[in-house]
Amino acid sequence: MSSELTRIPLNALVVGAMIATLACMGGASVPPTPEPTPVEVTAKADMNAQESTPVPSATSRPTSTPAPTPAPADTQAPEPTPSPTAIPFEYDSDVAMYDIFPGFTVSMAKTNEALEQIRVNRDTSMIPVLVEILRFMPSQSSRDRVANTLESLTGQQYAGNDWDKWMDWMGENLDGIEPPEGYPDWKAGLYSVIDERFAYFLRPARDFSRINLEEVVWGGVRPDGIPDLRRPTFLESDEATYMNDDDRVFGLEINGDVRAYPLRVVNAHEMVNDSVGGEPISLMW
Repeated sequence: MSSELTRIPLNALVVGAMIATLACMGGASVPPTPEPTPVEVTAKADMNAQESTPVPSATSRPTSTPAPTPAPADTQAPEPTPSPTAIPFEYDSDVAMYDIFPGFTVSMAKTNEALEQIRVNRDTSMIPVLVEILRFMPSQSSRDRVANTLESLTGQQYAGNDWDKWMDWMGENLDGIEPPEGYPDWKAGLYSVIDERFAYFLRPARDFSRINLEEVVWGGVRPDGIPDLRRPTFLESDEATYMNDDDRVFGLEINGDVRAYPLRVVNAHEMVNDSVGGEPISLMW
C-alpha cells in the first residue's frame, strides 16, 4: 500500500484535504485553500515509503586531474606530435660478422639483413667470413644467398655449395683481403661450438700466427678424431708388395736412417709421429 501512496498525484491529495474540511465545518463557507507546501506533501508521501538506497551525489572531478579548459572557437587544434626521427644505421664490419653468423643457431631474417648491408657497403673484408660460413649454412637457399653476396663482392660465380672453389679463389687473392679486426675471436668462438679445445688453438694465433687464419679450416672431425700414426713398423723395399711402382712416398733421412712413408698410408692418419736417426719427427699431410 505504501508503494501506491507514493504514486498518488499531488492534486488528488489537495482535493481530499478540501472534502475533509467541508465535512467538519457542516457546510460553512470554505475559506480559501492554502497553497500546499511541497515539502510537507513530499514528507507525507515518503513517511510510509519503503527505504531505498539513496541516490549518490555526483562524483567530483579529482583535484589532481583538472578539467581541461575548452579552446576558443577561433583557436586551431594543435598539430599532431611528429614521429621520432630514426637514427641512421652505422655499419660496422665486426658487428656484421656476428649478425651474419653468430653460431649454429641462425636467424635467417637477421642473416639476410646483414648480407644486404655487406653488399650495400661493398665490404670486401667480409669475404673470409662468407667463405667460412658457406659450409655451415642450414639450407641450399641460405648457401645461395651467401654465394650471391660473394659474387657481388668478387665478381666470381661459383655454386653456393662449392666451398672448395671459393677457398681456392680466396687463397689466390688473400693479399688484397684483410678480415675484420675481431675475426680471430669470431672464428675461435665458431669452432669452439664444435669442440671447446679449438678455442685454445685459435685464440693465441691472433698474436703470433705465421700463417693466415683465413686458410685454417675445420677438417670435419673433432680434435683427435683421426688418430695419428705412431712409431710404425717398416718393411724392406722388396718386401712391400702392397706398393705400386707409381705410389708416392714421403722420403726422409736423418743420421743415416732412411725412411719412406707411403702417402696412401699417411693420408688415412694425416699425421705421423716417429723417431728417425734418434730424432723425434712429426709428418703432417
